[in-house]
Amino acid sequence: MTDYNTLSPASRVWIFQADRELSADENSAISNDLLQFVDNWLSHGSLLKAHYKLLHNRFIVFIADEDGDNMCGRAIDASVRFVKELEKTYGLSLLDRSRVAYMRDGIVEACTLDELGQRIEDGEITQDKEVFNNLVSTKEEFDNSWTVPLAKSWHRSYIMQNQ
Repeated sequence: MTDYNTLSPASRVWIFQADRELSADENSAISNDLLQFVDNWLSHGSLLKAHYKLLHNRFIVFIADEDGDNMCGRAIDASVRFVKELEKTYGLSLLDRSRVAYMRDGIVEACTLDELGQRIEDGEITQDKEVFNNLVSTKEEFDNSWTVPLAKSWHRSYIMQNQ
């Protein structure tokens, strides 16, 4: 696995959010699976400079430095197949992009976009609540804007359009 700090700020990022918190045993096992994957992740027949993070017992983050060469579709497909295998093995949902995550009292909470709208109306979630922006696409964006206040997130504009 490539050291995170040596990856270019332009490195590509993919974030997969679990539908539930992982247990300590799952966290350990999935970390081993992730390490195996990134240590053998190929693009155009060459090993990628890649790293993973398993954060808050809920988020899997892949970071890949394309190093001047675009990742091939097969490499991206391989990561999705791998994530689908994790879903089957551990009974998780990792590919559902309709869930919004935010921190409450140091714990990651998640809800649907519709539920988020209702929680805003109920005053349970305020505009300054930090939400996770799993749509960031580069290491630089991940480092600087993975979490943003709801008022500045894409989630807010979606909710406003659908209310």
